[in-house]
Amino acid sequence: MAEAVPVQIRKIVKGEWKSLPEAITKKDGSAILAEDSDMSAGGYFEVLVFLGAYFDGQGHDLPQMKLVDIVPLRFGLEAEGGDVGIRMSITPHGYQAGFVAAQPA
Repeated sequence: MAEAVPVQIRKIVKGEWKSLPEAITKKDGSAILAEDSDMSAGGYFEVLVFLGAYFDGQGHDLPQMKLVDIVPLRFGLEAEGGDVGIRMSITPHGYQAGFVAAQPA
């Protein structure tokens, strides 16, 4: 699991992107990206995953123009839409990402 990956989440509010608090992934690769109050109303979100900064911090010798640097992942949620998880497999040269949505009980 990738620990210490910087991530930021933004939400469209009244037609503008509103930045929510930034996070860093924990030892298990997880991070709390937004408070329930920001997510429960639903909306359109964007998560920025700073893979270039992560790999630089891990000591990888990467070129200035990184193939994988800042990865934007956009998704929409209905109000009271449940939790969303993002799973990524990463290397300095590529990534795969998928969403896992848990429906509310």
